[in-house]
Amino acid sequence: MLDDIYDNCGDGMKCLYARLLSDEELRPHLERRDSVVFKGLSSEWEDIERQVERLGFADTYCVCRTRKPKAPSEETSVRVVPLQIQQES
Repeated sequence: MLDDIYDNCGDGMKCLYARLLSDEELRPHLERRDSVVFKGLSSEWEDIERQVERLGFADTYCVCRTRKPKAPSEETSVRVVPLQIQQES
């Protein structure tokens, strides 16, 4: 079973999981500005969104559900991606 595909990712990389992460596991990803994808966990997207908010990253991350066109619903993913923040000069 797919559990952790890119468990040792970091520095802004894309990390893929087939399970929910604990706060202790998710926080380092958010601090490094990684993109985290939860494969097949679309029904858990609200829980993941609340977790990102609880960890204090609601202003810097977007949580969304994605699915390729014509893909079965079980292939829906939840993406946690850093927002692109423009710096004023």
